Amino acid sequence: MSNTLIIGRKLCSYILTQERVIPVMKDCLKSISRKETKVMQRMMIPHDNGNMLALMPASLIGESVTGAKVIIFPGKETAKMGTQQGIIPLFDTNTGALKAIVDAELITVIRTAATSARATDVLARKDARTLAILGIGKEGTEHINAISKVRNIDTVFIWNRSRERAETAVKTLSEKHGNIKFVICDTPNEATENADIICTTTNGRMTEPLLSFEHIKKGAHINAVGTCSPNGREIDAKTVANSNIFCDWKEACERDAGDFIYSVNCGDLERMPNMTEIGCVISGDAPGRKSDDEITLFESVGISVEDIATAEMIYAYAKKNNLGVSVEI
Repeated sequence: MSNTLIIGRKLCSYILTQERVIPVMKDCLKSISRKETKVMQRMMIPHDNGNMLALMPASLIGESVTGAKVIIFPGKETAKMGTQQGIIPLFDTNTGALKAIVDAELITVIRTAATSARATDVLARKDARTLAILGIGKEGTEHINAISKVRNIDTVFIWNRSRERAETAVKTLSEKHGNIKFVICDTPNEATENADIICTTTNGRMTEPLLSFEHIKKGAHINAVGTCSPNGREIDAKTVANSNIFCDWKEACERDAGDFIYSVNCGDLERMPNMTEIGCVISGDAPGRKSDDEITLFESVGISVEDIATAEMIYAYAKKNNLGVSVEI
């Protein structure tokens, strides 16, 4: 029986950098669109306290690896405690061996921002320099780290429901990104109206959209990240109707992209919009931005193959460098 490598949160935090994960997401997104993966949509068990157990399985065919992210999506009270624990078991599809068990919490945050960065790199204008973040939690903060790897960002406009939390975040961000000016805004519209790139990174539980078409610049690129269920939206229907739309995986967005589904269900949109998988653009199989003035929108609901690809990168790095704890299970 082969041993299993246990890779905990501390080691994950050391290995997980945007410099390592962004290239992984490039290959991962291409493999999705080229049908080189096996992916199942997210399955969830809801509980009375609002917590939901999520199972997100996927296989990377070329790497002979399969696994699943098993994680708790926290309800309101659990979220206050900062608890969101999960694991990713990785199996060798040839031998059936359990290669590794990898902590999942940081992977979710890092790979989501890295995916947005890959989309931004192929869709945003090359001269984009200003960024708006709507929601400055862990995901919003990481999006600043990721987007600044693919564009020369000089100004970040931040809106958050709690201004106090935004002020605390800016103190930390200013120390890390000394070349970037951070501006705290009182409203989402104030944050977006001068932004070349917009990232919506709230918890996605609202039904009245934050992002308004009248307050978006011509030529802006939007990463819509916070909504991953059909029961809420961050983006207004007019923005959807007037954007060139891209997604991580069509099948998942047709089920879970509340930015589209909610607007259709309430009558603000006539139908689901046409979508192009971003992997097709990355691989050159489909066009991306068509003009400097058009608005591009990347809808990301988060898919399991991104987690498995990231966990596999972590496993390979740890194994090569003799890191982690090897146990017999």
